[in-house]
Parts: sequence; structure tokens; C-alpha cells
Amino acid sequence: MLNFGNNPAGEPCQSDSMQNREKKIQNLISELEVLTYQLNDLEEYEKQSLENVLLEQGHEELRNVSISLMECHVIDCIERNAMSNTTAIAKKLNITKGGISKITTKLIKKNMIEAYRLTNNQKEIYYRLKPLGRKVFELHEILHKEAKEVLNNFFSVYSQDELEFASRFLADVNVAIRTTTGAKPDVLNNCQSDIREEK
Repeated sequence: MLNFGNNPAGEPCQSDSMQNREKKIQNLISELEVLTYQLNDLEEYEKQSLENVLLEQGHEELRNVSISLMECHVIDCIERNAMSNTTAIAKKLNITKGGISKITTKLIKKNMIEAYRLTNNQKEIYYRLKPLGRKVFELHEILHKEAKEVLNNFFSVYSQDELEFASRFLADVNVAIRTTTGAKPDVLNNCQSDIREEK
């Protein structure tokens, strides 16, 4: 309840307004924390779904091999981008080159990708999918399409103004998260500008 106590104009006290705003901000932060947990659950669900489908289709070699969602993202990036090397994949997925090197090493051991060099450039290592990796890509794509359809139905009930606000809000949250994880301010500003210019 707003406190009009010592305000002769009958307007809410500034301290009450500030407290109300602070409470709403804390509620938003709590909701974002819950969303983070739910996204983690979604990642685990997608991972399990992919593994189950692969096993159902007779890929026995994967029975004792786990597949992370990030490994799926690397497979997806390699398939969609010709001449994929560590630097290119790292830039596309916003991950360190060291992180990509670890993932590609695992994928090679799992027989999903292979490394190769060009005849005129023996220094640079590139990656391409093997048959098992291409199967993972195709099944991962099906799961993504199903998830996208659910989200399209979810967002279809919102007005244009609401969608524009939601887009701006999510872009700002993304920048805030990147700032928290130590990304450079100039990169963040460029990223935010690019997102808003695409509207």
C-alpha cells in the first residue's frame, strides 16, 4: 500500500515509489534466475531426446557416448559453414578457440567429424562432418524445428508493440549477461546495435 502520510498533495512518497521499483527489479531478477534453470533443463531434455533418437535408429556406437548440446552446436556450425576451422567456429559461436579445440577433439574421437588440410595450405586445419555427425545434424535440426514451432505459437498471441518490447528486453538482458561474463564493452555495444537495426 502506498503511503500518503506526510504528502499534502496526495501523491505517493518518493521513497515508496523507489521501493516499489526496486521490488519489481528484484522480481525480474528472480524470474530470470528461474528461466536460467529452466533453460538448463531444456538443454538436458534436448540432449536426452537426441541420444534416444540416435539409439532408436540403430547407432549402437553411441550407446555409451554422451552428446552435449554444445557439441551439437559445433556440428551444426560445421555443416552450415564451408571451410570451418577453429577460428571461424569460435567466432560464430562466441566461444574461445581453446574451447572449440577441446570440443572438436571429442567429436573426432566420437567419429562425428574429421579434420583435413587443403593441398595449397597445409598449415590450417578444417573440419567436416562424417556420416554419423551428419545424422546428428539432421536429428538436431528436427528438434530445433519442433521447438521453433512451439515458440512461434507462443509469441503469436502478442501484439506488435509487445513483441518489439520483448525483443528489446531480451537484447538488453543478453548484453547484461555478456557484461557479467566479461565481454568487452565495445563488442557488446556493436552486438546490441546490430540486434536493434534488424527489427
